[in-house]
Amino acid sequence: MTLYDELLAGAIDLHCHIDLEFSGKERKREPETQWLPKAEAMGLRGVVLKSHWWPTVNVVPYILDSVKTSVSLWSSVVLNSCAGGPSPCVIEACAELGGKVIFLPTWSARNDIERKGFSHRLRSTYERFGKFDNPGFVFIDDKGQLLPLGREIIECCKAYDLVLGTGHVSWQESLAFAEAARDMGFNRLFINHPLTSFIGAPLDALKRAAELGAFVETCWNQLAPGRMDSPELVQKLKTIGIKQVIASTDYFRPYSPNPPELLRMFLGMLHEGGLSKEEIKQVACANPARVMGLE
Repeated sequence: MTLYDELLAGAIDLHCHIDLEFSGKERKREPETQWLPKAEAMGLRGVVLKSHWWPTVNVVPYILDSVKTSVSLWSSVVLNSCAGGPSPCVIEACAELGGKVIFLPTWSARNDIERKGFSHRLRSTYERFGKFDNPGFVFIDDKGQLLPLGREIIECCKAYDLVLGTGHVSWQESLAFAEAARDMGFNRLFINHPLTSFIGAPLDALKRAAELGAFVETCWNQLAPGRMDSPELVQKLKTIGIKQVIASTDYFRPYSPNPPELLRMFLGMLHEGGLSKEEIKQVACANPARVMGLE
């Protein structure tokens, strides 16, 4: 076993997109039934399966019926309008169906629409998307205070023992969620890929979120070709605070290696960028386990 294999052992990927996401023409090279056995052989502990479009709570049980694996496969719901939006009823249904993670809106978030995130991509994917009622959900008022709906979402996630990811909302909204979560005793919030261009969170805000108890996610795509160098990203993560950082793949692109290979590559790049083996284990194994409520 090489060092890079050791880095992957026991890791949990909290952000892995399902094989069939936007189009059958863009399916990944390997479906879940093919890469899960590889993940088990490589020592991965668990994966959260996500979709921007449809909840994965209905499909994960059937995947697990189709493949024998010791890798934990958890399902999720993204609170986009097609899934019912940011409704406490949707959160309750997710829990009752065995889901473990709630994501705030991605392409239905006002921040995503204004900053041309995935809502912009959908316009080029579906010719009729422009006619879709995409409300642009927002969770703070003009003073930056979390709206009552935001607090209700936290309350529901806490009541049903769910994890809450911030999706594509603005960094200001994520910070408001972090403040409210701290006040409400909810410690299972993680801020999704805040260093991406369509969120663009400043480091001082992320450091503050970490101090409040929120986890801050870093994803492989931040080190994709033409983006950040690994030493630069590592320095940012150390500024935020390694004890509250989570490393995920945000596995999405059909050209990418399968999820365990992509995570192995990402962790290796972080190590070569300056994170020690112990720090890699913190961000890839220990911190995700804390978010999921595992030992």
